[in-house]
Amino acid sequence: MKQPRQARAVQWHLTADGSAVQAYPKALDHLDPKQEAPKGLKYVRYATTRRLALADLYALEEAVDKTVARDGRVHSAAALTGAIGLAAMIVGWVVPIGVDGGWSQILFIAAIPVLVAGVAGMMFKAPGLTNRSIEGLRAEAGLDVSTLEVLKEPDALALLHAPGTVSGPGITGG
Repeated sequence: MKQPRQARAVQWHLTADGSAVQAYPKALDHLDPKQEAPKGLKYVRYATTRRLALADLYALEEAVDKTVARDGRVHSAAALTGAIGLAAMIVGWVVPIGVDGGWSQILFIAAIPVLVAGVAGMMFKAPGLTNRSIEGLRAEAGLDVSTLEVLKEPDALALLHAPGTVSGPGITGG
């Protein structure tokens, strides 16, 4: 397999002891949107269940990106379905359509299953399912998700600069 050459938002490293280290930019605190982005990288270390190549880890990143995008589309479709059902219920309840409002009642009753389908889609396609999907992809790729360890920057840099460590392409903008 070929090693990717373009810069990415995540950088993978394979250490001499066989573990995989993922480095990515620290995220903003979403509770304080005025705050500046923190400097530096965050490092997460995984034990591996088999021998890995950097290409395997970047293929994992692509699979995770596709899963997150797919789950986002499903979530948006469920939200849109629920919104359409709610709008149809309100129109059927407020606006008299047809003779004596007969069509309004039909619209109101027909909108109930659409609203229920939208709400059910939102409930069952929760972020927890996306996280479980990502953990499953990581396990399939050969990472032991139960050994996830967040490393402090000095410890991570010492590990990454040790002999035998192989690093993937650099991080975009970093």
